[in-house]
Amino acid sequence: MFLDGDVMWIFSYPKPEIIPSYIVSGIMPADYLGIQKVIFLEHHDPKKFLINYKPRLIIINKAFHSKIINLIREAKNLNIKIISIFDDWHFAPKNNNTKKQFNFYEIMARNSDCLVVKTDFASDLIRKNIGLEAKVISDCLRFKSKKPINKINSPLNICWFGMHTNHDTLEFGLKEILDKSIKCKIKIITNKLEELSKRLSYIKAKEVTIEFVKWTKKMDDEVIKTDIVIIPYINDHKRLVKSYNRIIDSINLGRFTIVSNVSIAKKFEKFCYLGNIGNGLIWAQKNEKKVILKVNNGMKFIKNNYSIEFIAKKWSDLINIVIQS
Repeated sequence: MFLDGDVMWIFSYPKPEIIPSYIVSGIMPADYLGIQKVIFLEHHDPKKFLINYKPRLIIINKAFHSKIINLIREAKNLNIKIISIFDDWHFAPKNNNTKKQFNFYEIMARNSDCLVVKTDFASDLIRKNIGLEAKVISDCLRFKSKKPINKINSPLNICWFGMHTNHDTLEFGLKEILDKSIKCKIKIITNKLEELSKRLSYIKAKEVTIEFVKWTKKMDDEVIKTDIVIIPYINDHKRLVKSYNRIIDSINLGRFTIVSNVSIAKKFEKFCYLGNIGNGLIWAQKNEKKVILKVNNGMKFIKNNYSIEFIAKKWSDLINIVIQS
């Protein structure tokens, strides 16, 4: 689709394949479009790096170090077009490290030809805070569709998956379940298992059984052993700029999905239960036919709007606009 070497997709973490957001926002669309993928680390010389590859346009996935700024500045000197992707820029830093990170994000943004974010909320934040426009391109589906559930088993068979950065949201959701004294089995798929296990050691409820499973690239095999995925959100800027990938993956895998009632989930309300996690589980038990209908309709919607083909087309259109501008 693009001439060899015209476009280069850049990652700044030494093992991009272990970063879930890198997979669905960069690796998969780059592979689908035949775009060269390159890793740029802190010790690399940006000028030599760019002269060696000679791209016309670079796409910079979420920056993991500040030396990306040097790469962007050198690209501008060489008249190379720049698209920068921002995953977690929410303008509300809670410590000095995050403040420094957001400062170099702004430098990146002001020196890029185009900004890409995952949600409308993130785009609005950038516009309100620094007056720049950002295109919204969602992450694509990372797993193939699976056979949807056809009933709700008892006791409830539940799954939560996410990285350690979302463990606080898991605790938030577990509290809403414990408050309702719901009998259930909960499979937790994540990293830093030992740390989380200690963190949740206070849970002694007889009704709740917890199983910890280490996160792997094939975590979908574990998700489909359950009927319901819970995705609790804490309603803060940090979460609302994130992508929808856990929601779309859960629906695409044919699981009934219960999500906290936050703004970024509104577009999925026809296909999920939005609200208190405990109330959602009770609703699912009482409304099995409606659950199955939501699951099947949701799978169709997700396939049409978040497939790799659909998302890659958005990237292709944007790249062509920027490279010709």
